[in-house]
Amino acid sequence: MKTLKSLLKICVPVLAIFGCCFTASAAACRPNSEKHFVQFELNIPGVSEEMLYASFWLDGIASPDAIIMTPAQIERYNRRGFKECEVLKDLRTYPAAVSGDKLREMLGKVSARPKNKRYLAGQEVGEEFYAALEKQLNLEKIANLTQVRFGITIRRTEMRAFPTAERVFSEPKDFESDMFIETALYPVEPLAILHTSADGKWLFAQSYNYLAWLPAEAVAFSERKPLFDYLDAKNFLVVTGKGIFTGYNPLRPEISELQLDMGARIPLAEAAEIPMVIDGQHPAGNYVVKLPARGTDGQLEFRIGLIARSEDVRVGYLPLTRRNIITQAFKFLGQRYGWGGMFNTRDCSAFIMDNYRSMGVLLPRNAGEQGKQAVGITHSLTKEMTLEERRAIFDRLPAGTPIYMAGHAMLYLGKRSDDYYIIHDFAGFRVPDADGKLKSSTARCVFVTPLLATFLSDGKKYLEGIYAAREFVLGESPKQ
Repeated sequence: MKTLKSLLKICVPVLAIFGCCFTASAAACRPNSEKHFVQFELNIPGVSEEMLYASFWLDGIASPDAIIMTPAQIERYNRRGFKECEVLKDLRTYPAAVSGDKLREMLGKVSARPKNKRYLAGQEVGEEFYAALEKQLNLEKIANLTQVRFGITIRRTEMRAFPTAERVFSEPKDFESDMFIETALYPVEPLAILHTSADGKWLFAQSYNYLAWLPAEAVAFSERKPLFDYLDAKNFLVVTGKGIFTGYNPLRPEISELQLDMGARIPLAEAAEIPMVIDGQHPAGNYVVKLPARGTDGQLEFRIGLIARSEDVRVGYLPLTRRNIITQAFKFLGQRYGWGGMFNTRDCSAFIMDNYRSMGVLLPRNAGEQGKQAVGITHSLTKEMTLEERRAIFDRLPAGTPIYMAGHAMLYLGKRSDDYYIIHDFAGFRVPDADGKLKSSTARCVFVTPLLATFLSDGKKYLEGIYAAREFVLGESPKQ
């Protein structure tokens, strides 16, 4: 029988070789030399099967594991974001009360009648529909001074422009882009609650990066201090996969198979809070988490739940490195595009936001806010720039840098064969047909595309539509 010492001599080198596959997705670890299975032709110019693996792009980065910002720098970055970026709100210091005039102004901006036609179930909506929505705004109940309440989301939900779940579209046959959805909120998100709809079923609330309506049944109320005492727990779990579920619990349906998306932060239970049998199951093989729940009176209660250690999670945030940014992005490869968070997925800017949240970096929600308002180093690409000047900027741009065009956010991967490649969550693109005319191609998923061989609706190359690349950093060198 081999001794333990001799076994270690064999096993340690093997683990060193294959270790990445125990900490990252299979797509990220698959070697480029492996022959890739081809089921169908992609028909996307310049994109090969090997480009669909994070490892292909990581191999071209000199120091993929270099720390971009340390945890202390990320904390300073977030504090600066709350101070300088108008759309980011630190709810720990949010005002305890809001004037009636201010609240009406906020509601007027969020719940304004759209100027263009809207359709519900294929039929154009009119005055009666909007009048009913505006009655639900409950404006006559706004006092001169409103005391701010606090709460937390207990499940994945939507923030909406009006207090209604009705899906309203800009075209009669559209089903992809609900014009009333603003963003998705994940469980364990703190909220400042400002107002209630006339029927009491909707709350007008501020998350750290968005202001809109959400269902009251998705929120548990709490005083501010105990809420943040819970959220600021020293030990917490971070979802590093595109999405996971809590363990099945036949006795507590409110926390059974609860969807948790990338970047969600869930406090871990203290040892003294953990029984050896949790709703009929031993906690072995699981992380034991402390989940928020809504009591019969709407107040915050806690449930002890389980998340299998085999899930794509980790204790604490991922280090902010280019390897992690790119690896995280490829975990979404092929996922359906979800406008504003529809279809239980995400859109282009949430694709960037969730990636960075898994490393503890808090960003604005929308593409324009990320591209123009977030703290960071900006590489500007002006309309006057020639294509060659734009190429020169991308020749120097670090892989893993978010880039922006009007209404769209992308992640830069690198240069290959004289083109520049991105991974992004997008609706579609245009490519020339055999006659040189631009032909539309539907995507509606996360995928890899080139910036020179694909075109926008105005006939310009993708690269010509970009106005900025943004490095979300403080602008100081990280301390090693």
